[in-house]
Amino acid sequence: MRPMAIRPECYACLERLVKLAVNLATPDPAVRRQALENARRRLDQEFGPDAIPATIANRLLRIIHHLSGNFDPFAARKAAATAGAARMHQRLAPAYGDDLESLLRLAAAGNAIDFFRGEAEVARAMLARVEFGIAEAPEFRRELEAPPGLLLYLADNAGEQFFDRPLVSSLRRRGWRVLYAVKAGPIQNDLTLADLESSGLRAALEPVVDTGARTVGLELHGVSPGFRELYESARLIVAKGMGHFETMSHLADPRVWFLLQAKCTPVAQALGVDLNAFVFGRGPAQPPDQGDRDD
Repeated sequence: MRPMAIRPECYACLERLVKLAVNLATPDPAVRRQALENARRRLDQEFGPDAIPATIANRLLRIIHHLSGNFDPFAARKAAATAGAARMHQRLAPAYGDDLESLLRLAAAGNAIDFFRGEAEVARAMLARVEFGIAEAPEFRRELEAPPGLLLYLADNAGEQFFDRPLVSSLRRRGWRVLYAVKAGPIQNDLTLADLESSGLRAALEPVVDTGARTVGLELHGVSPGFRELYESARLIVAKGMGHFETMSHLADPRVWFLLQAKCTPVAQALGVDLNAFVFGRGPAQPPDQGDRDD
């Protein structure tokens, strides 16, 4: 596993995100044109060898939100994904055990949700048996056997809360103080407190905190002081999804454990796994080195 490095194909993915977000944000042709032009201009400015794709996405989405006046363009898609995830979880959960590795696999299955995937593709990915390309559950179990403390669980996409809940509950039964962390407001299809509440799972996942920021992944310089304090005091951190891997893999923080499906080639390459492989493992031990970059 290496820190995430931007690749040439990330440009096309970010451009695709811009088109999708603009079309979802407004039906007005003039506003769409303006938003596309401004976002593409910013993409050209930001894209470079040291950039982080998710960080660029955050900046592009802010432009689209501002120009369209729509700060939650993915709302309908999140609602549909949440309803679909509830059905899929009900169908899949009985096939998984209640041991730690089984609950990690179930939680990972939820990360098949993606705004670029249709419902049928997400369902196929969830129904396939989850086998980890990186499987470090035994090492994680040893960490959990230490005297318990604060564990931050960084949520990802709306809908995944159904798949996260059994794992979160299991970690709490081990004595750990698990805080389920969501985004402070809408960004892409990421889970917010409002999304969690509308799904009916807020009470089941309490205590819940938000990051104080509206970003794909986690940009520590932008989180609230309260969340930064929680982050610094956490003994363990479980980070769901590719956005968290993109924004956190360069931190070389031994407390961070990534849980995700590698749904794009650049992420799979950084992880050293096949495309669409599932991963659970501790993050890179060293920060990125310019000499290690593949140009």
